[in-house]
Amino acid sequence: MDIWHKEFAGRPECLAEARRFTCAVLGDCDAAHTVALVADELAGNAIKHTASGRPGGEFVLRLTRFANRCLVRVDDQGGPSTPALRAPDDEAEFGRGLTIVATLSDRWGVDGDENARSVWAEIPFDEAPAISGPAGPTADLPQQLRAKRKVGMTTDDWKR
Repeated sequence: MDIWHKEFAGRPECLAEARRFTCAVLGDCDAAHTVALVADELAGNAIKHTASGRPGGEFVLRLTRFANRCLVRVDDQGGPSTPALRAPDDEAEFGRGLTIVATLSDRWGVDGDENARSVWAEIPFDEAPAISGPAGPTADLPQQLRAKRKVGMTTDDWKR
């Protein structure tokens, strides 16, 4: 099992960075791109619907890679409503995010309350990453993020 996490500012422009981070640590394969899409939806919801999207807000993206699945989790700063599947209006531009998450994941859920919340999903991950050279799939990350994390490490440990 490998674990990674990274904090992001609660701004829409940080969603692309979160997707790049996800693909960088999981590798270049279809399953990693699926996890990146789910991470984008969960992070986008955190920015739009919780205190994470307010000035100075942030969210944390956590990825846990098991042999046959990946757990993607976004921790936010809480909000007044609980995430739930909704039937979107066919004409609406928004409202399909959790439907996408539910469709792409084996299961998903919500933990926490209006003060702090985690929304997570388990994505099947049966593909081996396409490693492009001796540095592997994390070669494009800054040095402190390249090493695979082990259980119990924090981002502060990466700097040591």
